[in-house]
Amino acid sequence: MADDRKLLLGSLLYPVFELLDLFGPLEMFGNCPQLELCTVALSAGPVKSAQGVEAVADYALDDCPPLDLLLIPGGLGSVDEISNQPLLDWIGKRVAETRVTMTVCSGSMLLAATGLLDGRPATTNKAMFNEITELTPSVEWVKKARWVDDGNIVTASGVSAGMDMALAVVAREFGQEQAELLAELTEYEWHRDPDWDPFARVHGLVD
Repeated sequence: MADDRKLLLGSLLYPVFELLDLFGPLEMFGNCPQLELCTVALSAGPVKSAQGVEAVADYALDDCPPLDLLLIPGGLGSVDEISNQPLLDWIGKRVAETRVTMTVCSGSMLLAATGLLDGRPATTNKAMFNEITELTPSVEWVKKARWVDDGNIVTASGVSAGMDMALAVVAREFGQEQAELLAELTEYEWHRDPDWDPFARVHGLVD
């Protein structure tokens, strides 16, 4: 990096988001000295997860500062949010400005709803794969992938896959050594192969 400014990673919150989709990747990113973290939602304040635990949004959509990286978690609430036009408009604007935008699980459905994944490879939660992909057929959905790195957009499969994706992004942006150290410090068995995806077979997407 040319200066000592930390990059700002913003995580999007919405009602009934999935806890591990959010906090799994943030455990990794939050230990990167190059990054500062914040959370954003339609309104600042507490947002209830699918598990009932609340996370607090630091910013409302309208007052969120410029972001260098964006993380969009999934969760059952994403089904309702695909018709939330102000949220989709905000996502579309922010993706154009960020260095990297990442989705976990059904968070890819929100990004796909903006049209920004049209013609691009992406993956999503394998248990909901058919339902999600039928809504957005213009995306080049990848059935068997732990995550898909398409440059400025990186999409992960279901829930825990977000941690593997996060470490892959850390390795790409800040170096393999740092990613390896994070995996070691969190005692996490990092799946480094983006094509490792036994859950595609579990859910009948591949033979």
